Amino acid sequence: MKSEILAALATVDDPELGIDIVSLGLVRRLDIGEGTVTIELMMTTPTCPLGGLIAENARVAVERAVGAGWTVSVTIDKAAVWSPELADPSVRSRFERQPSRFEAAVSKFAAGLFGR
Repeated sequence: MKSEILAALATVDDPELGIDIVSLGLVRRLDIGEGTVTIELMMTTPTCPLGGLIAENARVAVERAVGAGWTVSVTIDKAAVWSPELADPSVRSRFERQPSRFEAAVSKFAAGLFGR
């Protein structure tokens, strides 16, 4: 059941980033009880204006996955602080600082100058 729920949550994207909430590491807690699924999410920023939409999309996706007769609740932990380290390694690189064009040019020049 847990893998089906996580698969359903993986269909829910953060609309601003276009990356699913599981890969981003936004699923903080997933509890499965008798006829209940309780999910706690965090957002990439505590004041995310789309948090409500993401939570609702997550609830609907999980309800579809578990079927009728289940109660699904999704809350957002607004105190949790997200960082790229929580994301899957496959998406983490999207959040790493990229060198500016100037830094890249200096690096290329230095490599040529010092034979690297």
